[in-house]
Amino acid sequence: MAKEFTYEIKKHIGVLSDSGTLTMELNLISYSGAGLKYDLRMWRMKDDKPTMQKGVTMTREELLALRDLLNSMEEI
Repeated sequence: MAKEFTYEIKKHIGVLSDSGTLTMELNLISYSGAGLKYDLRMWRMKDDKPTMQKGVTMTREELLALRDLLNSMEEI
């Protein structure tokens, strides 16, 4: 039998955008009791409860590599 999918937001880091119905947030999350991951994801309020939408989950090393990449970008 498959293990139930669970998640726990350990630390809310910040909101990147908020359209009123959708927010894009960066959080530190534990999925199904596993180690912590950085999670950049859209959340939708449904029945007064946030529901996960599409997103990207990264390790600390991947998040730091993304930060470095963004910092090295020239202005567009």
